[in-house]
Amino acid sequence: MKIKSDYPFTAEQFNALSEEERQAVLAVAEYLTSSSIEISDAGLSSALNLMKKSEGCVPREEIGDDILQTIRRKFCAAFEISIELAEADLKKRGLEEHREFNFCLVSDPSFDADTHVAVLDYDKPFCYLHEWCEARDFSFSDVSKLAKAVLTAKDTLVQKVEQFTKKEIRILVEGGVVHEVLDVPPDIQVTILDYDTEGADEESLGISPVDGKLCAVSRYFGLGKAATSANRLRTNSDHQP
Repeated sequence: MKIKSDYPFTAEQFNALSEEERQAVLAVAEYLTSSSIEISDAGLSSALNLMKKSEGCVPREEIGDDILQTIRRKFCAAFEISIELAEADLKKRGLEEHREFNFCLVSDPSFDADTHVAVLDYDKPFCYLHEWCEARDFSFSDVSKLAKAVLTAKDTLVQKVEQFTKKEIRILVEGGVVHEVLDVPPDIQVTILDYDTEGADEESLGISPVDGKLCAVSRYFGLGKAATSANRLRTNSDHQP
C-alpha cells in the first residue's frame, strides 16, 4: 500500500525526469528562491511551494501583501524560464538576439478572472505566445507537469521565431539607391544590404549574410494597409541620385 507523501514535489519524481526536464525544474526553483536548492522532497517542495495545487489562486501561505504580484510571480516563474531556455536554444541554432528576436514578457494577473501572459518582441510587431487561464488552474501536482509546461512554452517560442525569421526579402544594393519597396505584407521583413559603405552610419555596418562582405544593413517591416493605402516601404536614404 502506498503512503501519500506530505510533499507535493519529491526527489523520486525529479530523478525520473530527463536531463532537460531537470534543468527546467531547477531553473524555476532557483528563480523563486534566488539560490540553488537541495534535491530532496523537502528542498523541492519548499522551493516550488508557490507552484503547487491549492484551493485558491495561490497557496494561502504565499499570498503576501499583494495577491496580484504573487500571481504575477507564479506565472513569471515558469514563462521567464521558458524565455531563457528558448534564447539559449535559438543562439545554438545561429540566430542572433536583438536582431532576429528580442523577447518581452508581459503579464496581466487576476485573482477572479483569467491571468494573461504574452511574449512579444521589443523591436518587431510580433506576438510569439499568448496564453491565459485562471491562476488556480496554473498549478502542478508533480514536477513532471511543471517541466512539461515550461518546455512546451519554450518550444513554441523557438518555433515562432524560426517561422517569423524565414519571412524575409533581401535586397542587395551596389552603386544605386532603393527608392521604394512596394506591396510588402505586414509580416514580412525587408533587409537591405548596401555595399556602398562610404559615409554609412557605423551602427548600421555589418557582415552580409549573403557573401560575408561588409555592408550597411537596414531592416524594415511591411506597414500594412492600415498605415498606407499603397502598402509601401521607404528607406531612410531615399534621395535622387
